[in-house]
Amino acid sequence: MKTHLFQSAVILVLLASVTLAWTSAATAFARRIEHGLAALANRKTLCWCGLGALVLILRASLLPVWPAPKPVIYDEFSYLLQADTFAHGRLSTPTHALWPFFESIFILQKPTYASRYPPGQGLVMAAGQRLFGHPWFGVWLSAGLLAAALCWALQGWLPPRWALFGGALGAQLCFFSYWMNSYWGGAVAAIGGALMIGAYPRIVAGRGREYAWVLGLGAVVLIATRPYEGLLLIVPVLIALVRRDRSAACWGPIALVGILGAAWLGYYNFRVTGNAFRLPYQEYFAQYESVPPFNVLPLASGRSFRHFDLEWLDRGYALDLYHKSRSFALLVSRPSDWFAALKDMLGETLLVGPLIALAPLLWRQRRTRYAAALAGIMLAGSLIEVAWFPHYGAPFTAVVLLLGVEAFRALQMWRARGRRLGRFLVRALPFAAWTIMIGNDAVLITQHQTPDQVLPINSHRDDLARILLQQHPGKHVILVHYTGVQSPHEEWIYNPAGIDDSPVIWAQDMGDTENERLAAYYRGRSFWLLLPDRQPLELNPYSDDMR
Repeated sequence: MKTHLFQSAVILVLLASVTLAWTSAATAFARRIEHGLAALANRKTLCWCGLGALVLILRASLLPVWPAPKPVIYDEFSYLLQADTFAHGRLSTPTHALWPFFESIFILQKPTYASRYPPGQGLVMAAGQRLFGHPWFGVWLSAGLLAAALCWALQGWLPPRWALFGGALGAQLCFFSYWMNSYWGGAVAAIGGALMIGAYPRIVAGRGREYAWVLGLGAVVLIATRPYEGLLLIVPVLIALVRRDRSAACWGPIALVGILGAAWLGYYNFRVTGNAFRLPYQEYFAQYESVPPFNVLPLASGRSFRHFDLEWLDRGYALDLYHKSRSFALLVSRPSDWFAALKDMLGETLLVGPLIALAPLLWRQRRTRYAAALAGIMLAGSLIEVAWFPHYGAPFTAVVLLLGVEAFRALQMWRARGRRLGRFLVRALPFAAWTIMIGNDAVLITQHQTPDQVLPINSHRDDLARILLQQHPGKHVILVHYTGVQSPHEEWIYNPAGIDDSPVIWAQDMGDTENERLAAYYRGRSFWLLLPDRQPLELNPYSDDMR
């Protein structure tokens, strides 16, 4: 961050020097650009469609040098399993006969083989897998749709040129952040929030009750992606709406969409857990976790673990987070989490500064108080969560962008000694931030240092499997033996929805006696042993190691 601040300072000084040296020319040049953008901003449909298309086209064009990301975090593998399950026309998969060998972080084995997560992200990734042959294209598509949805949402609150400015901020989030360049999610939940935030002012202003359908759809998307954080947005929006409009024309579509969405989600829960009212997340917690997601809840007891990786994550990393979230350390760590989210959503530290500095003013202004209250609900709600990452706040992305733009609108009025320094900063800060962002990311791409290429050791899973198939055609089982010293975040054992159909199966090493059962089940496959802590990574024939 220090490097970025230094780069920002250099660019701002250069811009200030140019402006002071050629005040009239610089002002005229800036006004010509602003007039052109204002004319474009008045074509609202073109703006939000164009931003979405721009994100998709640019990211796709960079695939030769900036390829689709490799999954490494357990959340990503869980979503990939879900996407593969959906892509094969199922909501879940029956439990495997030897399921203890395939136990892995954030994956249910019983009562069915499924992800622990709600289905929203998996559905989008499954669409990418079916339409384009790879689940990342679902992420790619959702990021482009988010760029369009954010601009559309802001058009309901802001003058056209400021909505376009906010849309540009949202476009960088959709292009550069891990919401586009991983499988963690974020974009789909943010779309749901943008649909709600964009529909609300249009309904209230009487511009068409058809937006009630959009608001209802946004609420369902939120529940299907991030239920807790989604409810933090859904509840206050619906309360505010009922105070402004109680007509059947408004609430009928919302209720209908909500009922249909709840019915489908209940059916999904039933197919995964056997109970329409029991979330997969709850089932996973009951089987594999003692640390609850909220720090106001007590630790669960009676959990037993068959495998090191599951125990390490729960009783090591997660337990440490739990204790910190119940201590004064939260007063330091959680504001840091908030800042990271604001930086992701707005793009650079430079663009976060005005929002933080002018937050009291945004609360006092009538036109921004509601959005500020929603942001306050997000921050307050995060205090009871054990962990908090930027995509946890995804439902509030449109709210954060709205407040960020309003901060710049207020900043432009600032004068110092008769000079409109505020207007200079409104022009200079985004230019400096975007110059740094584009420049630094371009360097990473050309040096092959993008996140998809600088990853933990378990990113080599697919490479190992591919090399194994090239050198030894046929079908294989890789037994992973954890020695207890690797990071709890480097999990290796993940398989697709159809485990038995996979040419390479990853399994837990459960000892010679148990492994013989697996060998008997998979007669005809070659068995290999991987010690993930040993460098360089090597696959050795399992029979040789037994000797």
